[in-house]
Amino acid sequence: MISTVTKRRFWIVNFITASFFLIVAYQLLQLAVIRNSSLLELAEKQHRLSIEIAPLRGRILDRSGRELATNLKVPSIYGVPRLLSRDKLEEMTRKVSLILDLPEDFVRERLSRKKAFVWIKRRVSVEEAKAIRELKTPALGIEEEYRRFYPQGELLSHILGFTDVDTNGLEGIELVLNRQMQGRAGRRYTKRDALGREIRAFEILAIPAVNGHNVTLTIDQYVQYLTEKALNEAYTQWHAQGAFAIVMEVKTGKILAMANRPSFDPNQVANSTVASRRNRALTDMYEPGSVFKVVAASAVLNEGKAMPETIFDCENGEYRYGSKVLHDVHPYGDLSFEDVVVKSSNIGIVKVASLLDPEVFYGYIRAYGFSESTGIDLPGEVAGFIRPPNQWSKTSPYNIPFGHEILVTAMQMTNAMAVIANGGKLFRPYVISKVTDGAGVVIKETKPEILREEVIRPAVAAQMRRILTRVVEEGTGKRAKIDGVSVGGKTGTAQKVLPNGKGYSHSNFVSSFVGFAPSEDPELVMAVVLDDPKPRYYGGTVAGPVFKEVIEASLYYLGFVPREKKTIETKTSLREIPENPPTFLPAEAVGASI
Repeated sequence: MISTVTKRRFWIVNFITASFFLIVAYQLLQLAVIRNSSLLELAEKQHRLSIEIAPLRGRILDRSGRELATNLKVPSIYGVPRLLSRDKLEEMTRKVSLILDLPEDFVRERLSRKKAFVWIKRRVSVEEAKAIRELKTPALGIEEEYRRFYPQGELLSHILGFTDVDTNGLEGIELVLNRQMQGRAGRRYTKRDALGREIRAFEILAIPAVNGHNVTLTIDQYVQYLTEKALNEAYTQWHAQGAFAIVMEVKTGKILAMANRPSFDPNQVANSTVASRRNRALTDMYEPGSVFKVVAASAVLNEGKAMPETIFDCENGEYRYGSKVLHDVHPYGDLSFEDVVVKSSNIGIVKVASLLDPEVFYGYIRAYGFSESTGIDLPGEVAGFIRPPNQWSKTSPYNIPFGHEILVTAMQMTNAMAVIANGGKLFRPYVISKVTDGAGVVIKETKPEILREEVIRPAVAAQMRRILTRVVEEGTGKRAKIDGVSVGGKTGTAQKVLPNGKGYSHSNFVSSFVGFAPSEDPELVMAVVLDDPKPRYYGGTVAGPVFKEVIEASLYYLGFVPREKKTIETKTSLREIPENPPTFLPAEAVGASI
């Protein structure tokens, strides 16, 4: 057979073949020499995997080391969209949406991303995680994370606060000490395959996380339990709009309990309202009413303007000043200074306060800590309010002595009564006792701090304690009386300002009792406030019994009063006061650990 290949065709074929090999050789040169370093770097980036190791958030403990806030390991669901084929997208979207109770559009958008990892839903229940696992698809995975958990439920919720889904503190102690409790994240450097999955055998380096510090509070879990139990009963019984109470050590400023109603469960923050999360003991200002009479009375004694036996004419219950008339609940004629306080005469205390120059009286009000924050180590505290004397109206000297035209907080009122109870010193109240690392080394510790060394003289404080003990023994505070234990205190029943700001309501009140015990050597001071209780509203009636129940049991439990001295006959019997109080788990928390 004669060849038909021409010379021209021969050279064309050879040229094309040579060109092909030249291109291949050039590409090999590019890969092996020219772009070698950049391609190696690109490959390293594509296969390198950096995974953050989350630190364990520090725990919050009460004064005895009992857990108030801790961490639970819970499942979170993630997706690997690269492993999900297009024809399976809709089916998987429906299933995941149904199991996790998420909108289909949200799930579809997540699973459609061109990524190797996306969160679908974090901190899910055990049942949800089990249902996802039963789908048996590589496109979905379960990662264990830590969720903040409050084992006592609502107990102390306003002090503890809560965290977000990433365990960042948003309220309370969780917010104040967020940085210290967060810790420092670690990191693991490893390799991944072409589908983005981790190859654990190829781990390069692991930098461990540093867990957050633990926080110990001055709060006593059992005293807190007693306070919330008694306060809740009064809040419910008297149909109040709100209620709050504080228990504090007289000689240190340590807060043993702080309770509010309404309340919330920090484990279920989404189910709560903003109003229920407000720490009313620090944020709510109110006119204190007659409980404020202790300021005017102690100031007059301290200035030497009157003696306990000095007589004041109480005008038989009706005292006209200008165009207004001041009334007493019960009409009195001549009363001694001491009886003016014991019987809580408005007319009497106005006449007592009139012995002081307005500037001097105002100075004592400020010295007791009113119209300024107490400095407590919690967020949200307000300073209260009172006008300086140069802005007082003609009626101010008749209203301020018995607790009107001044706004206070329960924390300020507690601190002021503690001044009388401890002999004249104003302490800074606090709830954070110490911060420790994982090994128990103390990083920070709070010590009692005196803000003012002598608000009133010790002798005057002793006189006031004796008078306030009579208030409970025979005056308006009888329902706060504790058998076998001397108690001092003062009731308050203040009319609320009308919504239009013009005048006072005759049907809406703020009722309170602030007291201390034992009177001869006070250890505890407590304030109880109910906002608009009904149908009864006198402070001694609605707030006094709360004080009695909490302080009586607390004195015995804390060892300030010997148990063998008497048998307690209150709602909390002596048998119920434990040597080592139990952990009070809410019903919904039982069996909730994962």
